[in-house]
Amino acid sequence: MKTKVHSRSYLLNIMKISLLLSLVVFLAVSRNAYAAGTSATPSKSAAEKRTEANVYFKMGEKLQETGDYKGASKKYEKAVKVDSKYAEAWSNLGYTYRKQGYFKKAVKAYKKAIKLAPDLAEAHEYLGEAYAEQGKFDLAEKELEILRELGSEEAEGMVSNFE
Repeated sequence: MKTKVHSRSYLLNIMKISLLLSLVVFLAVSRNAYAAGTSATPSKSAAEKRTEANVYFKMGEKLQETGDYKGASKKYEKAVKVDSKYAEAWSNLGYTYRKQGYFKKAVKAYKKAIKLAPDLAEAHEYLGEAYAEQGKFDLAEKELEILRELGSEEAEGMVSNFE
């Protein structure tokens, strides 16, 4: 059997091609591995989320105005699912829950709204009303005091609700 001796430049070219192929394979595998861990659709900006959530919010307001609290709560639930930082939607969601008699869910929604926007007077007002409706007047008084600190006109309306 005869062995063929290859030139040094031939061997160097084979090594370069092998290295290049290895690099191409590595890049392809890396890209696929990265893509497997990411979403196929790019995430939305905060402004895009708020715009989409606002569509559901407006629908919820219309239903709320007609007294359809169940329908309104479904729209507000969609709004906060799209934009979990939408304090006003959390507050209105709490309102519709309270009107349906779901006080525990209402209080949770109001507290979420207040956590997101501590100066959102309507959330404090509604939370106070929910506490008062449950006979938790000490907690309702705390919300009334917060409304006064915020300089809200709602504080006086809340006082008349207690009387």
